[in-house]
Amino acid sequence: MKHLIFILLSLNLLQPAKAIGFYQPGDTLYIWAVSGLTLRKEASLKAAKLATIPYGTLVVAQNFGGGDKVEVEAVPGFTNSQGKFPPVMLKGSFAKVIFQGDTGYVFDGYLSKLPALKYTTHKQEKKPFFEEFGVWAKRNFGLVAAQKNGTWEYATPSSARWVYGNGFTVSCWSEKSAEIRTILPDVSLEEAFLIFNYTENYEWEVRHPSDNPLDYPWSFSKVNDYEWIFGNGICGYKILYLPHERLAVITSECSC
Repeated sequence: MKHLIFILLSLNLLQPAKAIGFYQPGDTLYIWAVSGLTLRKEASLKAAKLATIPYGTLVVAQNFGGGDKVEVEAVPGFTNSQGKFPPVMLKGSFAKVIFQGDTGYVFDGYLSKLPALKYTTHKQEKKPFFEEFGVWAKRNFGLVAAQKNGTWEYATPSSARWVYGNGFTVSCWSEKSAEIRTILPDVSLEEAFLIFNYTENYEWEVRHPSDNPLDYPWSFSKVNDYEWIFGNGICGYKILYLPHERLAVITSECSC
């Protein structure tokens, strides 16, 4: 594992993607808040609103760290047949940015050097459908290595691995269950959550629970500030942040 991490960190030098907390003034960042990110007059959640910056917009950071450290509710807490679960809170501060001639402050928990995922919205239920991780990573960073073994038939061992130009890697194993490990160098816990949240439609399904008794409800537990666990009956997910290595890992295991 340590050898793999060393290789991935070396590959990351090809196209670095810094995490929240490692940005510098002048960096170009993307907005990852689907409903848009509020531009405020001062570095405070209570400050006057100047504008809403749309999802996917590029902004240039003037400086970071303004105002107090804050937590913002990304996904509300909820109760279902599995129990009562806490909200997902994103930690951050404020960044000073310019948007359409207005200079103000935005919560930096929804900022990233990573280009935002593309998505389309279902016309009837208004459910967003985000592109797959591999499609997004290949388009933005390029695919530098791929390996597949096995037939991917039920009860037959199979494996695959994809490595992208910025060091992102996805490894898959399948036999009686399917396991996926995604390693994200220079990505924060918050950014890893946003990737998981959108690609798995976690937030949407929490806010719009299904009435179908055959659908499995979500669960969420926060082990600590570096490890979050999610589940939906069929699949279990873990987001782990390793501060010394400065990388995030998303793992999933699904029953076949």
